[in-house]
Amino acid sequence: PVGEKERVDSERRYVSTVARELLMAETAAAAAAAATAAAGNAAAGLSPTKDIAKQREDILSQHPRFEKLTVKHKDAMAAAQASAGYKAGGGGGSLSHDAINVTIKSMAAASCGVEPLRRRLPGSLAVGRVKIMCARAFGLDVDLQTLHYRVDGDPFPTELDDDGNTLSYYGVSDGAEILMNEVDVEARKRDEEREKAMQEQRIEEQERTATALQAAQTKGFEVKA
Repeated sequence: PVGEKERVDSERRYVSTVARELLMAETAAAAAAAATAAAGNAAAGLSPTKDIAKQREDILSQHPRFEKLTVKHKDAMAAAQASAGYKAGGGGGSLSHDAINVTIKSMAAASCGVEPLRRRLPGSLAVGRVKIMCARAFGLDVDLQTLHYRVDGDPFPTELDDDGNTLSYYGVSDGAEILMNEVDVEARKRDEEREKAMQEQRIEEQERTATALQAAQTKGFEVKA
C-alpha cells in the first residue's frame, strides 16, 4: 500500500509538473503572438490573450485533478502556482519570477550545530546549485547529500530528488525551510544489493517460465505426431 508521505509527494509532484506545463505553454503562446505581431499579421484576428487562455483550457482539461490538488497543497505549492500564473478558483494570473526567502539547515550529524543559511534565491535555481551551497557551508560532499523542503505546519517534507530541476519546479515557496541530510551509504548499498538480487530472481523466474512453456510446446508436438 502507498504510504501517506508517498501519496503527498506524488500529488505535489503532479501539481508541479502540470504547473510547469502551463508555464511553458503560456510562454510559447506569448512568444508566438509577439512573432505574429512583428510580422505585421496582428489584423488577422488573432488574440494573444485568447490564445493563451485556450492553451490553459486545453491543458487543464487533460488534468482534471489539478485545481483540487492545487487548493489542497496551496501553501506548499505556492511557488509553483506563481510560476504557472495560476490562481486556484479563478485561473488567470501573470508570470512571476520573484526570488524566495529560504532557510537551509543541516540535519547531518557532523554539521547539525552549524548556523543555518538564510538566503534569498531565485525560483529558477537548480537543486544541484543549492547542494553546492550546502557543501561549502556544511562541509558535506554533494554526492552524499539529500535535500528536502517543508513549510510551516507541513508534517511531510518533500524530497528535492533531481539536481537538474529548479526550486519552483518543486513548489518551494517563500519562507520554506530546506533540510540537508546525509546519505546513509551502507543503507544505499544494501538497497542496491537487494534490488540486484530481486532483478536476478525475476530473470530466473522468467527463464523457468520460458523453459516450462517450451517443454509443454515440445510435448504437444510429440503427442500430435
